[in-house]
Amino acid sequence: MFIAGKRGYYAEEGMAADIILIAGLLGTKAVMSNSVDFGSASNPTAAVQGAKLKMLMVFNDKPPGILAAQPGIKSVSELRGKKIGGSTVGSLEYGWLKELLPKFGLQLDKDVIFLPIGATSMRYAALRMGTIDATALSPPSSFLAQDAGFSALLRFADHLEDIQASIVTTDDRLAGQSELVRRFMRATVKGQRVYLSNRAEAISFIMDFTRQKDRELATRVYDEHMKTIARDGTIPERLQRIVIERSKRLGGVTREIRPQEIFDFSYLRRAQAELNQSGWTP
Repeated sequence: MFIAGKRGYYAEEGMAADIILIAGLLGTKAVMSNSVDFGSASNPTAAVQGAKLKMLMVFNDKPPGILAAQPGIKSVSELRGKKIGGSTVGSLEYGWLKELLPKFGLQLDKDVIFLPIGATSMRYAALRMGTIDATALSPPSSFLAQDAGFSALLRFADHLEDIQASIVTTDDRLAGQSELVRRFMRATVKGQRVYLSNRAEAISFIMDFTRQKDRELATRVYDEHMKTIARDGTIPERLQRIVIERSKRLGGVTREIRPQEIFDFSYLRRAQAELNQSGWTP
């Protein structure tokens, strides 16, 4: 989306798009309250709990990042009684920990202490200060932590199937402003195609977006992202069901939920088809 804005793709579609950074679940609430037109949610928990939302495009089809820990901790099992930092209760990494820790003989909120701290950068700062013993970190913080000597206990992509980051909007907007959605998706797909096809330019955009001057670090971020990115913006129904069931467990939801209630890739596929038919290239 940042690339689409910088390259003027939203403007070409007749839109003045402002990208506002909103942390975690607050972003989903902003979509639900119509404070913003589109959001980027990490999981469909709100929709699974009954919010009238749809995921229109998925950016990652594997969970990125690592479980980082203080240098003296060398295994997940050593986290018993330790403090693990996260974003919020019910957040993406909270669900990962709740699912993963039992595989190592631990229970979240029973055998470890979960502390809601905030975004990745804040959790890395807490790890450095010694406020917490471990936390989930995504790039670039995951690289900075390893370079600084912190332990990488595991890579989430090696143990879990999940998504991270998606375009979300309301059912009402899909019903009443379908043309707006179509134009927004077309511009966004153009931005994604630039990101996928032009490595050097994409790395420059990462540096611009994150205000990071270290090109080597931004390059590592990009190359790592290529291992987890959903290249066509969709995920198969099998993974859709996995994601839904995980959110049901987090939210205590028991009713049957069909993937069609949560995911709608029709606007994405239409945008891709229109660009292919027009011969558009980055």
